[in-house]
Amino acid sequence: MGIVKKIEYDSGVEGKSLVVLGAVHGNEKCGTQAILRMAKELDNGCLKLKHGTLVMVPITNQKAYNQNVRFVDRNLNRQLHPSHQGKGYEDQINSELCAILESTDVLLDLHSYASQGGPFIFLGGGNQAENDFAKALGVNDFVYGWQEAFGNANTQVDPYESMGTTEYTRYVGGIGVTLECGHHYNDDAPDVGYKAIINALVHLQMLEGEGSFIKDDYRCVHMKLAFYKEKAGKLAKQWKHYDSVKKGQVLAEYEDDKKIVAPEDGYIILPKLDAEIGKEWFFFGVGSEFPD
Repeated sequence: MGIVKKIEYDSGVEGKSLVVLGAVHGNEKCGTQAILRMAKELDNGCLKLKHGTLVMVPITNQKAYNQNVRFVDRNLNRQLHPSHQGKGYEDQINSELCAILESTDVLLDLHSYASQGGPFIFLGGGNQAENDFAKALGVNDFVYGWQEAFGNANTQVDPYESMGTTEYTRYVGGIGVTLECGHHYNDDAPDVGYKAIINALVHLQMLEGEGSFIKDDYRCVHMKLAFYKEKAGKLAKQWKHYDSVKKGQVLAEYEDDKKIVAPEDGYIILPKLDAEIGKEWFFFGVGSEFPD
């Protein structure tokens, strides 16, 4: 038996293949709840696939899920590639998870986050099919530029450091998005994830019916910089995800009075109030059209 336990549904009719992941990070449980709700409705016949195949993984990182922590030995959503030969628990998941991603046309990875805020989607760059898929999921906030931000941080040693589930899916020829369903404890986060699965299946013509929770007032941010907490310090205020900032505004300050300021008008992305020294602290981006 493998480490990664998946649930598979095959319509018996040719069509797209969709993979839905939950709990890639063990303390992000809304995706698990959304997937189990979807599986129940497929199992009892309330919903039925029309075309294609659906693979869902309710709990991708089982040990971290059981301990209610983000990860056990390392972040599973970084350095995700079969050749990574570490000895930690997450390294044992690598090859199985990559094999699942290699078998799909489309990935929907369901997450939540520690900052205060609502749902948003991480995009790649310049793939119209991926943009269309993302817009169909029922969320109106979008962020792209993940790998660019990591590259600009000048702290990257491993060339695969920024490669996670979506990046690997694109690498092997599929399309994929990460849906951050909101704060870990937002009451509606599991419902956001569930509706996104429904909308994904409808968009891919795998399920009868119409999508729901669709919006057209989209906001998109191009993420340009990743800031790591280099030493003792604190954020300038209790930032929320997607808070707007002005050029020159102080974003964070170290105890030695060194300040980090906004390089231009933009947005704070995923600020972590309790970030550890050496870890990701927050990201910075600017308002943008969708990548093309």
